[in-house]
Amino acid sequence: MKFTYYPGCSAHASAKEYDMSARAVFEKLGVELVEIDDWNCCGALEAENPLVSTALSIRNLAIAEESGLDLAIPCSACYFNAIKAVKYLREDESVQKKLLEADRSLGFNDTIAPRHLLDIVVNEVGVEEIAKHTTRPLSGIKVVPYYGCLIGRPSDIAFDDPDDPKSMDALIEALGAEQPPFAHKATCCGGALIMTNFDYSMEMSRKILEDAKESGADCIIVGCPVCHLMLDGRQSDIEAKYNIELNIPVLYFTQMLGLAFGIDPGKLGLSKNMVSAKNLISMIKGA
Repeated sequence: MKFTYYPGCSAHASAKEYDMSARAVFEKLGVELVEIDDWNCCGALEAENPLVSTALSIRNLAIAEESGLDLAIPCSACYFNAIKAVKYLREDESVQKKLLEADRSLGFNDTIAPRHLLDIVVNEVGVEEIAKHTTRPLSGIKVVPYYGCLIGRPSDIAFDDPDDPKSMDALIEALGAEQPPFAHKATCCGGALIMTNFDYSMEMSRKILEDAKESGADCIIVGCPVCHLMLDGRQSDIEAKYNIELNIPVLYFTQMLGLAFGIDPGKLGLSKNMVSAKNLISMIKGA
């Protein structure tokens, strides 16, 4: 199994641990990721002009299309922009014409698809194969999945339900972990508001973290660098702002898979997480 790979800006910088763990896990699963050459930023959530946002993602897809392989994307924001761009082209034929008038390299024939890493793991590799690769079951460990607000959108073409996603739920079960009730798994973390409404974004993340804490979770797993930044990177700030104690490790789902597969924590970038996962790792038999 082989895919082209678009790491995006975060995976090469602030979310390096996501990239490290993704590559390690996919290698273990026998899935080849080929990073595309000369990729560009997807515009994240800051590119407000629809045509500009579309052009940024279409250029990456056009590069991947040359290989004939679907494009694997780790970041939920990058994935959302890519799949939204494809939807935009399908619904309005004039968009492709405008893009080609601006730059002939922006020709995309819609022969490949943008795929979130989570989608590939669950729907291509499959949970049965995940269970087979699990050498260190997460028995007795309570894990809550946090999907955020982008992974199931646009809802008509996304791979999971925007309001009640299940992909990471299936992984948690396959790894032998427990999943306590968690009401905030598909709410927004506030990451898109961090520059414009800092206090509100912190409040949004606080609610998610407190819900996880109250559920008795030993950790949260995510599939988005923005969400990870808010829940892991900003967790100490949230504790200080609201005078609360949380201390909940927030792992990328690939890091959790890697631990269950017996991959060395160093190769999964776990030392880069802001909230220490040492106690969590000690709970895993054989780790």
